[in-house]
Amino acid sequence: MNTPNLLRTTVAQAAALALCGTAWAQTHTVPAPTETSTPASSSAPTSAPSSAPSSAPSLRQVDVVDSTAGAAATPARRAQSSSRLGLSVLETPRSVSVIDGALMEQQMATTERDVLRNASGVSSRSEYYGSYSQFAIRGLWANNTYNYLRDGAKFVHLLDPPLFNIERVEVIKGPAALEFGQVAPGGLVNYVSKRPQADPLRTVKIGAGSHGWRSADFDLTGPLNESGTLRYRLDGGASRGGSFVDGNTPRKQGVAGSVEWQITPHTVWRAQAETQSIEGVSTVGLAVPDLTNPRSADVLPVGAFYGEPWLTTDGHLRFYSTELTHRFANGLQARVHLSRNETDRNVNLPSPMGPVTNGRVARGYWLAPGQEYTSDTALAELRAQAQTGAVKHTLLAGLDWRTIEGIYGARTTGNLGAIDLYHPVAGRVPPVASTGVTRLSSDARNTGVFLQDRMVLGDFGLLLGLRHDRFKDAYTNPVTDISKTQPSAAISWEPRPGSMFYASHARSFQANTGTLLWGDRAAPPSEGKQLEVGWKQEWLNQRLMTTVSAFDLELTNAPASDPAHTGYSVLTARQRIRGVELELQGRITPAWTVTAQASLHDPKVLADTTAGANVGNRVALATRRTASLWTQYRVPQLPGLWVGGGLVHQGDKFTANDNRWRLPGYTVVDLAVGYQFAGGVRLQANLKNAANRRYYIDATTTAAGFGAVVPGTPRSLQVSLDYAF
Repeated sequence: MNTPNLLRTTVAQAAALALCGTAWAQTHTVPAPTETSTPASSSAPTSAPSSAPSSAPSLRQVDVVDSTAGAAATPARRAQSSSRLGLSVLETPRSVSVIDGALMEQQMATTERDVLRNASGVSSRSEYYGSYSQFAIRGLWANNTYNYLRDGAKFVHLLDPPLFNIERVEVIKGPAALEFGQVAPGGLVNYVSKRPQADPLRTVKIGAGSHGWRSADFDLTGPLNESGTLRYRLDGGASRGGSFVDGNTPRKQGVAGSVEWQITPHTVWRAQAETQSIEGVSTVGLAVPDLTNPRSADVLPVGAFYGEPWLTTDGHLRFYSTELTHRFANGLQARVHLSRNETDRNVNLPSPMGPVTNGRVARGYWLAPGQEYTSDTALAELRAQAQTGAVKHTLLAGLDWRTIEGIYGARTTGNLGAIDLYHPVAGRVPPVASTGVTRLSSDARNTGVFLQDRMVLGDFGLLLGLRHDRFKDAYTNPVTDISKTQPSAAISWEPRPGSMFYASHARSFQANTGTLLWGDRAAPPSEGKQLEVGWKQEWLNQRLMTTVSAFDLELTNAPASDPAHTGYSVLTARQRIRGVELELQGRITPAWTVTAQASLHDPKVLADTTAGANVGNRVALATRRTASLWTQYRVPQLPGLWVGGGLVHQGDKFTANDNRWRLPGYTVVDLAVGYQFAGGVRLQANLKNAANRRYYIDATTTAAGFGAVVPGTPRSLQVSLDYAF
């Protein structure tokens, strides 16, 4: 696959912006937008060069948090990358969680689970044999093809990404089809890349810890010319080990580079390229001696390995993006964004596993090498401010386009033979060649047009939006070809600065690609709708922010297996999730920061494959409760020393809608300490799962009971040393 020609792309972007600006200027007179206060951390360098005029545009606030301090600042007034209207978190009439780089550093996050534990409404749903995690947002699966974003654009999520190039993570709750087209209705996860900075900064970090974990990272940024209008960023990282599973030494590595050119005070161009790779032995978890009791696996060593060393999974991801932003003389702002991500995987799994018979565990294998996915995204949008009488308008018009092409390698399944429950010894000879299903492909395209108008009159705001999508998948037979128009609306009230009440209604759809109804009819899309009310409040002179939200979310037209026709589906599934979520983030005192969240959900099945079956049961893999807390305190008596700690709780979940098999919930406590030396050196130690709690994050089941359970990481120590210069 070829890297996009950035020079050609830049010329095309400039032409598109010029055409859009000319057309808009001929029919609109728009006053210059009013600047809003978006304070960053006091130690953060600005994203614009110091020599730039004060009128230079800033379509998106970029906060660089002081990595040596590790302080989690309140993000209430930071503009989100995921808000195409340029709204801050406080102004957005829906629940949004922001996990910034400082918090990830404090917790020494190395996986997505480490990061997303901090967001309300998000729970760990399942694990894909050690290669990546899947999550539920508000009780519904966050689809790995449609519900992940990179810098606000759709992103195929099939690998657990290294975090070396991530500035922060934003979780947008509920249906968001208006901005992003087809999605599963629970919510989206947006990974925001680090951007070049005008002030030079260079950091290197090394780490070591339990289970053979080793890591090294670097981050370099600064100006490339004297005026600071041309800036760069180069960062990368590598890690090895960290798995407690016997015989598994996973590896992650990657490097990313980006440049940003402030062509004029009103025009900024940015380009980025990134490559990442992972590899490791595929893990399946622990066998379950008593099929009806997952805790019976407690008698086994937590790191017992029931697979084979040749059953490995490796993956490679390449990500390219380029973006051009411009502010025209009349205040109109325009943006053109192009991105591509390519994911290649070789997946070889020990599956299925179980049951246990006479002290031996049955095993199978599943081979699917040669998977290739390519996703291209293009976005063009115009944003302006206008006024009609006493009403202030923020207007947005845009067009986006996305294509996904995939090749699925030949699949092979087979029998590995049984292995001893208490003393598993690998040794099965791998198959000579793959003789499974021939290669499969997919070819899907989605084009969307959207309009939004945020109207503000005094303390009240009204946000109205409309989006039309055309989705086509040429791979399916018959071809999937659907069109969908989705409205959204929200009303807000700000009785005083720093306080907002809101109510919103949003809808979404998700194409059921490849799903056939009896009679070879393509299935219509699944649909989601949500009503949400909430209250956002700043406290302690804007240092602390709380969000309280309540919602009623419904998913309809979800496919399920047709009991009367093998290989076909029916669209009888209907699920409803009601819940309340609470978040708190910020600084209680100058030395004390806290991040906390709690969620209470009621996820119910309203209809399923067979009429009356499972009605009233809990939705599969959905939890009723999640909670987490993290706090950090800088010791005034010992400048440079900080201590921290927290907990994460996830409630129990059922593995299927029939609610026969329940996986218990868990609570884990973590501790941390750090010291900032003179000269830019920082030492940090994290003790994860300090109480060495035995818990399980995923399970596989059959009609007879549990086949395997996936344990969480036992107590582990990680130490890092970094130097900023």
